[in-house]
Amino acid sequence: MAKKLTATELNKLKTSLNKKKNEYIKTNDGEEYEVAVSVEFRDSLIENVAMSYIGYLQELRETSKNDQLDNELIKGTLKLVPVLAFREFTNIPVPKKATLKEIIGLSELLADKGITEALLSKFPAGEYQKIVNKIKQAAKSAKATVGEIMLANALNQDGDDNGFQQSDGSNETTG
Repeated sequence: MAKKLTATELNKLKTSLNKKKNEYIKTNDGEEYEVAVSVEFRDSLIENVAMSYIGYLQELRETSKNDQLDNELIKGTLKLVPVLAFREFTNIPVPKKATLKEIIGLSELLADKGITEALLSKFPAGEYQKIVNKIKQAAKSAKATVGEIMLANALNQDGDDNGFQQSDGSNETTG
């Protein structure tokens, strides 16, 4: 027989989604740290990681002058995903309002100390790949949406409020 979705049952479901397991990781220089890691990666938090990543890329694009992106910043964005994942799925204190440069700096510190690699190995099997897949999916969606907006703007540039150009019915061509 099926259960009823009561307030108590919803609380149980929420509690089960928020379970964490203490993992022990070592840095390159032998320091050991205890980190709480989510047992299950919730879809809503995976989406948070993807949207944060896309937001940082957009920030990078907007702050660059004439599309001349700093090579170091571009290279640094590749390291963002693990740190954004750590923010959602561990107890590592990654600030929600950190700037792009701050996040990249933190990602470099964690990578240089071997923490990124050690901690990613403690993630449940397949869960990190879900994050990567979500980012790819979000990037494709964002690209398609931007393309649609650009097309709509181009169509509407010389048209009326509905995006239609005025025509007298003749099929005039200009040379």
